[in-house]
Amino acid sequence: MLPVSVSLVVSLCFCFHYFRLNQKSVVALIPGPPSISWIFGHMKHLLLPANYGDFEYTWQKEYGPVYRLKGCFGEDRLMVSDPLPLHHVLNTNFFTHGPALAQAIPLAFDAEALVASHGSRHKRLRAATQVGFTASAVRGYQPLFEHVAGRLTEQLEKICALNPNGTPTDMLPIIAEASLNSMSQGRSLAATASPTHLLASAIISRLPHWLWRLLTNLPGIPDFDLIRKAKIFAKQVGWKAIREKLAAAQARKGVSESTSSSESEMQRDVFDLLLNIAPTSSTKPQKAVLTHEELASQTGTFFIAGEETTTSAIVFALLELAKPEHLSFQDELRAEVHHFAKIKSNSEARFNYDNMPLLNALIKESLRLNTPGAAQERAAIVDTLLPLTNPIRLSTGEVVHSIPIRKGQVVTVAAASYHRNEALWGDDAHEFRLSRWLDGTAFHGHALGPYANL
Repeated sequence: MLPVSVSLVVSLCFCFHYFRLNQKSVVALIPGPPSISWIFGHMKHLLLPANYGDFEYTWQKEYGPVYRLKGCFGEDRLMVSDPLPLHHVLNTNFFTHGPALAQAIPLAFDAEALVASHGSRHKRLRAATQVGFTASAVRGYQPLFEHVAGRLTEQLEKICALNPNGTPTDMLPIIAEASLNSMSQGRSLAATASPTHLLASAIISRLPHWLWRLLTNLPGIPDFDLIRKAKIFAKQVGWKAIREKLAAAQARKGVSESTSSSESEMQRDVFDLLLNIAPTSSTKPQKAVLTHEELASQTGTFFIAGEETTTSAIVFALLELAKPEHLSFQDELRAEVHHFAKIKSNSEARFNYDNMPLLNALIKESLRLNTPGAAQERAAIVDTLLPLTNPIRLSTGEVVHSIPIRKGQVVTVAAASYHRNEALWGDDAHEFRLSRWLDGTAFHGHALGPYANL
């Protein structure tokens, strides 16, 4: 009887949500590609093409940086790569996580995690955790990063020695382990996508929170069981890291400052900083802003937001370097690394990697063309106006300079399209061109992001 009742409630919620969102709005009048499927809309073309962007980049070229797409079950969505409305979506309090992600977060993350918090609590946790990711904090992790890189180099040298014929090596698991070691110990959680997942996300996003919580706690559903176990495991890893860090700090007491400083440079990571553990035995520790419970709850976020994105960024950069057309740059980069490594070996001062222009050009161009979080959903929590850089002509012939957005409207932050917007990056926006970061031709117009002016 229970499954029948649940199915009936799900169907009623779905119908209510469908008819509410499909009342005509200005978004429905914005030009966009025709949809050939009411069930999937454009979602399979957007999220499951043979190569990401096969359709998306063509749509942007034809319809501009703001256009309409169809979501599952006929829902009108807005695709945005224009920097002005993107700034409004990402930097105001008018938008929140997309509906599917909002439903998934409580299942995958602890209740005290930053990504699951709201209001004043979210503001406090965000301010507290940002301390561990400022530019100066990241520079403080340099000894740890260099230690992990040294171990990675030794591992690759062993692989090469055992592989004299040059058989290709899968770098993904190797880089994933190194990325994880740069934060602390743990494991990554992989995600997959399929047409079934697209439909499931569309249906889940239309369920009330109470019904979704009920469904996810029903026994005997393997996927939900696995996610719950992963959430518990992530917090256990966080508590383990905290206990080990506190024990190590206690053990350093009474040890000479020189020995303590050397050890801290090798071991200091984001957990040390957020725990406010003193780097040396003679340094007075500050009061921690986060409780141990709150810090342990952030571990799942570190795994997914840190390890997965870092791994993919490095692997894509290596892939670009391995292409035949970039072999000459590979030689130039290797020469730059050897040059600055020699300087570093002759100086006791901490080396500044910002002084390596070729390395930084590779990082920036690889991140531009292989964007983490290529398409992220946001949903309006109030009625608002979305400003536009350039006006749009609606299907009625009316020209608008801003778009009225209703509460609940889904807007896709098209980060990958933004990085291929020819109005911003030039006619060669789709090309991997490292020189754009060396000759001052990287970007034109209004830049977006905290480091856009650097």
